Amino acid sequence: MKYSISTFEREKLEFLYHQPPKKAKRTDVFAPIKSIWQQVVNYLNAKNELQVWQSSDRNGRTWWNAYDPITGRKTKRDSESEMRTWIEKRYYQ
Repeated sequence: MKYSISTFEREKLEFLYHQPPKKAKRTDVFAPIKSIWQQVVNYLNAKNELQVWQSSDRNGRTWWNAYDPITGRKTKRDSESEMRTWIEKRYYQ
C-alpha cells in the first residue's frame, strides 16, 4: 500500500524537520522578589497620591472630599465640578 502526500504537505514536513530545536523557557528565580518589590513601590506611590472620595452627612447631603498627603491639605466641596475646579487650580496651574 502506497501513501501519497501533496507537494505542499511534503514541503511543510521538510520545513518542520529542519527547524532548530526550541529552547526551553528558563524560569526567573528572581520573579517573586521582583513581584514583592513592585508591590512595595506601588504602595509607596499610592500613599503620595491625591485622595478623593464622597461622603454624606446626617441630613443626607453629599460632599466631595480631598486630601493631599504631600502637602497635608484637605478640602470639602459641594459638588464634583467644584472639586474638579479645586484640583485643577492646585495641581495644573
